Amino acid sequence: MLSKCCFCIGLRAATLMLATLGALAYMTNAYHFSQLAGQFGFFYSALSTYYVGATFACIAGIIGVIKNKKNYVKIYSFFYWWQLVLGFTLSIVFSVVAFYFDKDICEKLIEQPDVDMDMGTCMDWYIKTASTMVICLGVSCLIDLHFCMAVWAYYQRLKAEHQYDVLSDPGFVLYYTAVPAYTTSQPPAYESVPHLDTKVTSTNSNVQNDAKQ
Repeated sequence: MLSKCCFCIGLRAATLMLATLGALAYMTNAYHFSQLAGQFGFFYSALSTYYVGATFACIAGIIGVIKNKKNYVKIYSFFYWWQLVLGFTLSIVFSVVAFYFDKDICEKLIEQPDVDMDMGTCMDWYIKTASTMVICLGVSCLIDLHFCMAVWAYYQRLKAEHQYDVLSDPGFVLYYTAVPAYTTSQPPAYESVPHLDTKVTSTNSNVQNDAKQ
Protein backbone atom coordinates (compact mmCIF):
# COMPACT_ATOMS: atom_id res chain seq x y z
CA MET A 1 0.00 0.00 0.00
CA LEU A 2 1.35 3.41 -0.98
CA SER A 3 2.16 5.95 1.73
CA LYS A 4 2.90 8.88 -0.61
CA CYS A 5 2.34 9.83 -4.23
CA CYS A 6 5.27 11.00 -6.37
CA PHE A 7 7.75 10.70 -3.47
CA CYS A 8 6.91 13.99 -1.73
CA ILE A 9 3.18 14.60 -2.28
CA GLY A 10 0.86 13.12 0.33
CA LEU A 11 -2.05 10.88 -0.58
CA ARG A 12 -4.66 13.45 0.47
CA ALA A 13 -3.11 16.27 -1.57
CA ALA A 14 -2.59 13.97 -4.57
CA THR A 15 -6.20 12.79 -4.48
CA LEU A 16 -7.45 16.36 -4.27
CA MET A 17 -5.25 17.44 -7.20
CA LEU A 18 -6.29 14.47 -9.35
CA ALA A 19 -9.98 15.01 -8.62
CA THR A 20 -9.76 18.74 -9.37
CA LEU A 21 -7.85 18.32 -12.63
CA GLY A 22 -10.16 15.48 -13.65
CA ALA A 23 -13.27 17.56 -12.98
CA LEU A 24 -11.92 20.43 -15.12
CA ALA A 25 -10.87 18.10 -17.96
CA TYR A 26 -14.11 16.11 -18.02
CA MET A 27 -16.21 19.26 -17.80
CA THR A 28 -14.36 20.70 -20.80
CA ASN A 29 -14.80 17.48 -22.79
CA ALA A 30 -18.50 17.32 -21.90
CA TYR A 31 -18.98 20.87 -23.19
CA HIS A 32 -17.13 20.26 -26.47
CA PHE A 33 -18.91 16.99 -27.21
CA SER A 34 -22.27 18.57 -26.40
CA GLN A 35 -21.53 21.18 -29.07
CA LEU A 36 -20.68 18.46 -31.58
CA ALA A 37 -23.71 16.33 -30.69
CA GLY A 38 -26.04 18.46 -32.79
CA GLN A 39 -23.88 17.93 -35.89
CA PHE A 40 -22.69 14.33 -35.56
CA GLY A 41 -25.54 12.63 -33.74
CA PHE A 42 -25.97 10.20 -30.89
CA PHE A 43 -22.35 9.09 -30.43
CA TYR A 44 -21.11 12.50 -29.35
CA SER A 45 -24.20 13.00 -27.22
CA ALA A 46 -23.41 9.74 -25.38
CA LEU A 47 -19.80 10.84 -24.89
CA SER A 48 -20.97 14.17 -23.52
CA THR A 49 -23.27 12.40 -21.04
CA TYR A 50 -20.44 10.10 -19.98
CA TYR A 51 -18.11 13.03 -19.31
CA VAL A 52 -20.83 14.77 -17.28
CA GLY A 53 -21.06 11.68 -15.07
CA ALA A 54 -17.27 11.58 -14.79
CA THR A 55 -17.31 15.24 -13.72
CA PHE A 56 -19.74 14.47 -10.91
CA ALA A 57 -17.55 11.55 -9.77
CA CYS A 58 -14.56 13.88 -9.57
CA ILE A 59 -16.61 16.49 -7.69
CA ALA A 60 -17.58 13.75 -5.21
CA GLY A 61 -13.88 13.06 -4.74
CA ILE A 62 -13.16 16.74 -4.08
CA ILE A 63 -15.93 16.96 -1.47
CA GLY A 64 -14.79 13.71 0.12
CA VAL A 65 -11.19 14.91 0.48
CA ILE A 66 -12.11 18.33 1.85
CA LYS A 67 -14.73 17.07 4.34
CA ASN A 68 -13.14 13.67 5.07
CA LYS A 69 -16.17 11.79 3.75
CA LYS A 70 -15.06 8.25 2.98
CA ASN A 71 -18.18 7.40 0.96
CA TYR A 72 -17.52 10.27 -1.46
CA VAL A 73 -13.88 9.27 -1.81
CA LYS A 74 -15.07 5.70 -2.39
CA ILE A 75 -17.16 6.86 -5.36
CA TYR A 76 -14.18 8.64 -6.87
CA SER A 77 -11.79 5.72 -6.26
CA PHE A 78 -14.18 3.23 -7.88
CA PHE A 79 -14.58 5.57 -10.83
CA TYR A 80 -10.79 5.80 -11.15
CA TRP A 81 -10.52 2.00 -11.23
CA TRP A 82 -13.19 1.93 -13.95
CA GLN A 83 -11.25 4.51 -15.96
CA LEU A 84 -8.07 2.48 -15.56
CA VAL A 85 -9.68 -0.74 -16.79
CA LEU A 86 -11.27 1.12 -19.71
CA GLY A 87 -7.95 2.72 -20.61
CA PHE A 88 -6.11 -0.61 -20.54
CA THR A 89 -8.80 -2.24 -22.69
CA LEU A 90 -8.79 0.52 -25.30
CA SER A 91 -4.99 0.50 -25.42
CA ILE A 92 -4.91 -3.24 -26.09
CA VAL A 93 -7.60 -2.95 -28.76
CA PHE A 94 -5.74 -0.09 -30.45
CA SER A 95 -2.45 -2.03 -30.38
CA VAL A 96 -4.04 -5.01 -32.11
CA VAL A 97 -6.04 -3.04 -34.65
CA ALA A 98 -3.21 -0.65 -35.52
CA PHE A 99 -0.89 -3.43 -36.68
CA TYR A 100 -3.63 -5.53 -38.22
CA PHE A 101 -4.73 -2.93 -40.79
CA ASP A 102 -1.27 -1.51 -41.58
CA LYS A 103 -1.33 -2.45 -45.29
CA ASP A 104 -4.85 -1.19 -45.82
CA ILE A 105 -4.03 2.17 -44.25
CA CYS A 106 -0.86 2.55 -46.32
CA GLU A 107 -2.75 1.74 -49.50
CA LYS A 108 -5.29 4.44 -48.68
CA LEU A 109 -2.51 6.93 -47.99
CA ILE A 110 -0.64 6.18 -51.22
CA GLU A 111 -3.80 6.73 -53.23
CA GLN A 112 -4.00 10.30 -51.98
CA PRO A 113 -2.76 12.77 -54.65
CA ASP A 114 -0.79 14.91 -52.20
CA VAL A 115 1.14 11.96 -50.70
CA ASP A 116 4.45 11.14 -52.39
CA MET A 117 5.75 7.82 -51.02
CA ASP A 118 5.90 4.18 -52.03
CA MET A 119 4.54 1.18 -50.11
CA GLY A 120 7.85 0.33 -48.42
CA THR A 121 8.39 3.86 -47.15
CA CYS A 122 4.80 4.11 -45.97
CA MET A 123 4.98 0.78 -44.11
CA ASP A 124 8.22 1.77 -42.40
CA TRP A 125 6.81 5.14 -41.37
CA TYR A 126 3.53 3.61 -40.22
CA ILE A 127 5.16 0.90 -38.07
CA LYS A 128 7.41 3.45 -36.35
CA THR A 129 4.48 5.79 -35.70
CA ALA A 130 2.19 3.03 -34.43
CA SER A 131 4.94 1.60 -32.21
CA THR A 132 5.58 5.01 -30.69
CA MET A 133 1.89 5.50 -29.99
CA VAL A 134 1.59 2.04 -28.38
CA ILE A 135 4.59 2.76 -26.13
CA CYS A 136 3.10 6.11 -25.13
CA LEU A 137 -0.22 4.43 -24.33
CA GLY A 138 1.58 1.82 -22.21
CA VAL A 139 3.46 4.48 -20.25
CA SER A 140 0.23 6.42 -19.79
CA CYS A 141 -1.52 3.31 -18.44
CA LEU A 142 1.30 2.69 -15.95
CA ILE A 143 1.11 6.30 -14.73
CA ASP A 144 -2.65 5.99 -14.37
CA LEU A 145 -2.16 2.75 -12.43
CA HIS A 146 0.16 4.53 -9.98
CA PHE A 147 -2.31 7.38 -9.48
CA CYS A 148 -5.18 4.92 -9.10
CA MET A 149 -3.30 3.04 -6.40
CA ALA A 150 -2.59 6.33 -4.63
CA VAL A 151 -6.30 7.25 -4.61
CA TRP A 152 -7.23 3.77 -3.42
CA ALA A 153 -4.58 3.92 -0.66
CA TYR A 154 -6.00 7.24 0.54
CA TYR A 155 -9.51 5.75 0.61
CA GLN A 156 -8.30 2.75 2.62
CA ARG A 157 -6.51 5.03 5.08
CA LEU A 158 -9.58 7.24 5.46
CA LYS A 159 -11.73 4.15 5.99
CA ALA A 160 -9.38 2.89 8.72
CA GLU A 161 -9.42 6.30 10.43
CA HIS A 162 -13.22 6.31 10.48
CA GLN A 163 -13.30 2.82 12.00
CA TYR A 164 -10.83 3.91 14.69
CA ASP A 165 -12.93 6.99 15.46
CA VAL A 166 -16.02 4.83 15.90
CA LEU A 167 -14.23 2.47 18.29
CA SER A 168 -12.74 5.34 20.32
CA ASP A 169 -16.09 7.15 20.62
CA PRO A 170 -17.12 7.36 24.35
CA GLY A 171 -20.73 6.65 23.40
CA PHE A 172 -19.72 3.41 21.74
CA VAL A 173 -19.81 0.66 24.38
CA LEU A 174 -18.78 -2.91 23.82
CA TYR A 175 -20.62 -5.60 25.77
CA TYR A 176 -19.00 -8.94 26.40
CA THR A 177 -20.98 -12.02 27.35
CA ALA A 178 -19.16 -14.53 29.52
CA VAL A 179 -19.11 -18.00 28.06
CA PRO A 180 -19.06 -20.83 30.65
CA ALA A 181 -16.08 -23.09 30.53
CA TYR A 182 -16.60 -26.54 29.15
CA THR A 183 -16.47 -29.13 31.90
CA THR A 184 -16.67 -32.89 31.76
CA SER A 185 -18.52 -34.93 34.39
CA GLN A 186 -17.43 -38.41 35.37
CA PRO A 187 -20.08 -41.16 35.33
CA PRO A 188 -21.20 -42.38 38.82
CA ALA A 189 -19.25 -45.24 40.29
CA TYR A 190 -21.13 -48.39 41.16
CA GLU A 191 -19.93 -50.74 43.95
CA SER A 192 -19.85 -54.36 43.02
CA VAL A 193 -21.63 -56.82 45.37
CA PRO A 194 -19.72 -60.04 45.85
CA HIS A 195 -21.53 -63.28 45.17
CA LEU A 196 -20.28 -64.76 48.46
CA ASP A 197 -22.60 -62.54 50.53
CA THR A 198 -25.59 -63.78 48.58
CA LYS A 199 -24.71 -67.38 49.27
CA VAL A 200 -24.20 -66.72 53.00
CA THR A 201 -27.56 -64.98 53.25
CA SER A 202 -29.37 -67.82 51.54
CA THR A 203 -27.69 -70.37 53.84
CA ASN A 204 -28.70 -68.48 56.99
CA SER A 205 -32.30 -68.31 55.83
CA ASN A 206 -32.36 -72.08 55.23
CA VAL A 207 -30.98 -72.75 58.72
CA GLN A 208 -33.64 -70.58 60.33
CA ASN A 209 -36.40 -72.39 58.46
CA ASP A 210 -35.11 -75.79 59.61
CA ALA A 211 -35.01 -74.57 63.21
CA LYS A 212 -38.62 -73.51 63.11
CA GLN A 213 -39.72 -76.83 61.81
